[in-house]
Amino acid sequence: MGTIDVIKKFIESTSVIEMAVREVLERLPLRFRYGISYGPTFRYWLGFLKESEKWDRERLEAYQVEQMRNLLIHAGRNVPYYRKVFNEYGFRPEGVQCLDDISVLPYIDRATVKENYNEFMAENIPRTGLIPTATSGTTGIPLAIYGTKETEEKHWATIIDLWSRIGYHPASRAIFFEANIREGKKVGLPYKKYGNKMILSSNYFIDEWIDRFAEMMNKFRPEYLIGFPHTLATFSSYMKNKRKSLGFGLKGAIVYAENVYDWQREMIRDVFGVGVFGDYGMVEKVIHGGGCEHSAVSHLYPQYGITERAHLHDSKHELVGTGFVNYAMPLVRYRTGDVCEDMKKACPKCGRNFDIAYNLTGRMGDFLIDAEGRIISIYLNLDFKIFEGIRKFQLFQEIPGEVEMRIWPDVLFKNEDADRLINEIRKCTDPLGRGVRFRTEAIEDRDLRSSAKYRMIDQRLDIRIFLA
Repeated sequence: MGTIDVIKKFIESTSVIEMAVREVLERLPLRFRYGISYGPTFRYWLGFLKESEKWDRERLEAYQVEQMRNLLIHAGRNVPYYRKVFNEYGFRPEGVQCLDDISVLPYIDRATVKENYNEFMAENIPRTGLIPTATSGTTGIPLAIYGTKETEEKHWATIIDLWSRIGYHPASRAIFFEANIREGKKVGLPYKKYGNKMILSSNYFIDEWIDRFAEMMNKFRPEYLIGFPHTLATFSSYMKNKRKSLGFGLKGAIVYAENVYDWQREMIRDVFGVGVFGDYGMVEKVIHGGGCEHSAVSHLYPQYGITERAHLHDSKHELVGTGFVNYAMPLVRYRTGDVCEDMKKACPKCGRNFDIAYNLTGRMGDFLIDAEGRIISIYLNLDFKIFEGIRKFQLFQEIPGEVEMRIWPDVLFKNEDADRLINEIRKCTDPLGRGVRFRTEAIEDRDLRSSAKYRMIDQRLDIRIFLA
């Protein structure tokens, strides 16, 4: 069966369940609601990715030049920020002929976007059709990035294509671990099932719920476990310590959004008997990548965008991305804050002519430790109104059960702003009331710009101590 036949078969199988998927979208958490969609853009983009992964380097770069030129022409005509920058630099996007032509433009970062927020929105795309997705807040206050349905379908197709390297399919039975499972704006039950997917709350990793989760999993019989690396490692540790096992075989574990360390891979593999597959991406949608069938090294999709490297020191380079999939809020030469040591132009094991990033490090695992040494996963899904009077915040911990919330106040800051934020964080981090004591410290330094990524969680405790 040829490549096109395989794609057609895959598309047919997804179209059968498309209507069922759409019926449950409104009941899913936000990050699934807009992500899981098997519409025509999804099917086209998935087919394109399957076909173009066999292209040679010259053809891939020619495609990138064409896409970069189109994106820059659009940005110069429709995005106020780039219209201004292009005029200042005398830059003519119509004249772009090679990838290096973009190097005359300045880098941007999250601070640039926040300071010029409305100017990054494309004027030719109706606001009514925009979909907001919030960043996790690892650099301070979360930032909403707006895209369209087409953006989200291309992004989700990229994820499905990546995960398919280890056999994942939209029809695969999978368990997703989430810190909070929401019903509308409220935190709901610690589990939810829809079709062939189940969500389990990592904030309920205590004896009673671990037993129930293990029982649910044995009835559900998932093929894949999906979540943050530290979440899957924590769950693996609980299962091992309680001598729990699954009465069936998994096909794989998929981790995303943060660094995955060797000890985490070993723990998950030891308990569940499967390899750990890494997915590297970001809400800003400028770079996406992950491992391949034979290697854990990150393969960066050339179809998704352009990846540059900004030298930091020694052999360290910061990844800089220009994404092709989001015309609603395009980001050109965006400094991600993620670092790699080396990059090659092809994978010697799978043969794909993608940029291969070695020793790629993103944000650290987000977790807190309560007074009894139990691990609390953190994924804050907060209303932006909570941040009135607050420019940025950080949770600092070096003692179990004790958390210092550092606040960078705005000129209109009031003490009740801090109290309101702490209350919301408590709801997200400690729904069982396991006892984490917060105290507040206001930081007077108002210079928030930095080339390094600022961590929402400054965790000084070693999670391995609490997994024993």
